[in-house]
Amino acid sequence: MTQTNQIRPSHSSWSSPVIIHKKKDGGIRFLVDYRKLNSVTKKDCFPQPTTEELLHRLAKANFQVNPDKCSIAVQEIDFLSHTINEQCIKPNGDKIKAIVDLPTPKTLKEANEFLGKINWYRKFIPNFARIAAPLHKVTNKTKHHRHDFKWGPDQQQSFEEFKRLLTTYPLFLEYPDLSTPFVLTTDASNIGIGGILRQDTPNGTKINYFKSRLLNDTERKYDTIEQEALAMFWCISELCSYIGDSDFIIETDHKPLENFHKKQINNTRVMNWLFKLQDMLPQIIAVKHRPGAHNAAADYISRHFPPSASTNINPSTTAVIYDDWPIGTEHWDDQVPKPQRTQCPQPSILEHTCTRTASINAEINAVTTRAQSKLHAQPHSSSPNTSSTSTTSQSTCLSPPVTTTLHDFSLSRIRSEQAQDVIIQKIIQQIRNNRRYESFIIQHGILYKLVRRDDTTIKLVYAPSKLIPEIMTAYHDHPLSGHFGTGRTWSMLRNTYYWPRMKNTITSYINSCDKCSQFNVDRHKPPGLLQPIKPPNEVFQVLGMDWWGPTTTSLSGNRYVLVITDRLSGYVFAKASPTNTAHDTARILMEEIILVHGSPDTIITDQRTHFKNELLQAISHLVGCKHIFSTPYHPQANGQTERWNSTFVTQIAKYCNTDLNNWETFLPSIVCAYNNGIHSSTEISPYQLAFGRRPRHPFTPPATTFVFSKPHDYWTQVIQYRNAALKQAKQHIIHQQELSKTRFDKNRSHPNFVLGDLVWMKVFVGRHKLKARYAGPV
Repeated sequence: MTQTNQIRPSHSSWSSPVIIHKKKDGGIRFLVDYRKLNSVTKKDCFPQPTTEELLHRLAKANFQVNPDKCSIAVQEIDFLSHTINEQCIKPNGDKIKAIVDLPTPKTLKEANEFLGKINWYRKFIPNFARIAAPLHKVTNKTKHHRHDFKWGPDQQQSFEEFKRLLTTYPLFLEYPDLSTPFVLTTDASNIGIGGILRQDTPNGTKINYFKSRLLNDTERKYDTIEQEALAMFWCISELCSYIGDSDFIIETDHKPLENFHKKQINNTRVMNWLFKLQDMLPQIIAVKHRPGAHNAAADYISRHFPPSASTNINPSTTAVIYDDWPIGTEHWDDQVPKPQRTQCPQPSILEHTCTRTASINAEINAVTTRAQSKLHAQPHSSSPNTSSTSTTSQSTCLSPPVTTTLHDFSLSRIRSEQAQDVIIQKIIQQIRNNRRYESFIIQHGILYKLVRRDDTTIKLVYAPSKLIPEIMTAYHDHPLSGHFGTGRTWSMLRNTYYWPRMKNTITSYINSCDKCSQFNVDRHKPPGLLQPIKPPNEVFQVLGMDWWGPTTTSLSGNRYVLVITDRLSGYVFAKASPTNTAHDTARILMEEIILVHGSPDTIITDQRTHFKNELLQAISHLVGCKHIFSTPYHPQANGQTERWNSTFVTQIAKYCNTDLNNWETFLPSIVCAYNNGIHSSTEISPYQLAFGRRPRHPFTPPATTFVFSKPHDYWTQVIQYRNAALKQAKQHIIHQQELSKTRFDKNRSHPNFVLGDLVWMKVFVGRHKLKARYAGPV
């Protein structure tokens, strides 16, 4: 093979072993074991070619078939352990005989071997899960517990029942008639979900497929409407390749879901499932309500699980048991009426999620937004409305690539774009015609807007309409902008650019941002009265410190992030680290804080071992710093740091790749964007409070004039500006704390307990919805 150039030597680290396999006819087959390579290979979801296309390509490559392996012009053929004829598909007789001849298992390996073979024909066996439950009970063991295997009477009865059914029960499934719509009957119980795919033809009912499975522990806690919707979602997802492009009718015994494909349902979980099924919703002819008394078949599939199948098998530690069995259909025509095909209007429940819900054209007609480009690229997509609020949307639509290049906002480009903007040129022309426009000025051929801010007048570039989409992308989507909200984006733009209804444009853009809609989370306030902490007098005087992680290992091998926040300015330091030991904490604290910004007066941390140790205690004593520990299980004591952890995870997730290993790349830019934006409590950016000057954003146009001051004069100006900023920040913090406390304490109780009082304890973990919410009294 080397001489004929079929193979060549390889020294790659991913080389795979070669296996020589002997064929049945005595020939040799050359095989390569690619299992190790396949385990790290990303799958390419590409549709398989049609049979005609595949045969045509094989013919062009001069592939030839072996006549001994071909069956031509036959009425019945064996394929993949199944016998296929023109009427139906049924199990292969030789394989059935081999299973029936198997002796009673005596070891775990033999029991697993029998269960694996019988599982191949589970879709032909009625009540498969019920019969197999005793076998799963003794085979659900790891390799280290294989000696605990014990074969009892229940397992023997199950073993013999399978053999009996394989030899006596008529096992077959019929082919679909593509000229007749499918009927999918689904049902759910608190044990399992199931569905039957059939067709009602003039010659009777054709059973095409049976699907069912057990519910896991989480799914059993769902509401009734969620379990019924899950049955629909799972059956459609599992049978979508079987249904193809054909129309179908859904039958359910849950009337609230009768119009689920045509109107919005006020349930987030159900809406997420509907969104994933958006491509198949147009194929649904109707959803019909079928009372439980007339939904016997699907109801039987979803409920017919014995106690052993639901209590002895833990779905969280084993594979979910699926049940695909045919049910006797001798009286099916009496139970199921012939469906009347009616054309329903196009579904509208999933409109406008994959596209931006609000267009900047609502504010500026000349702007072409990402929403419009997506809308043209996906003319038939539909999805539920989303917003930039904290509601999470499980969107599967394609999102725009992350922009990592700096945009060109040079003065020459602004001048060129302004020259082509009709509105700007009209204003310039009126100014040149000696009309009074006190709020505008022209310098170097560029139109500026004059705005009064803090007793001073500043000039803002009048943004041409063509540049607005790029400005919004740069100041919101770019990693240096951080995908933050309206306030922070507005604060970065308001001192640089101007255009009419600018804040409305920013709000509309961010509200329609897919990334923000997907990743922003809803945060609920904890119970109890709020106890505000008095703000310190200086920056870097009181610091909060906390470790975030572990997370996916980054490309640099880091899994943790040490976060340090200043309690007054809100300035954030974040450093990635492969471990979170006491040594790592001490090293980063010394190198990033104490040796650069000086020693703080107080450090607040939790009581985990990487903070509460002799090394941190020695450093605190050495630099004269007081180390305060927060109350156990009460992270609100270090709330500013904990709040930042939640913020940066949400923002950094918007830029992560599919492997989630590039998060460290965007960590510095997210921190930079946060520190440069206006803080909601101080109404001043953390950078401005920390360093006594305003930050310059990378997208800000360069200054055209410079003022040089003497060092002593500059220092005096800095001190005056810094003192005024600190005073203003403290006032804003105290004012915000008062407002927060008023809102937080409203309609909240603050009980006073006395030693010896009997109390009820609320159950937070593992509580079923039908069980008591409180335990006690104790």
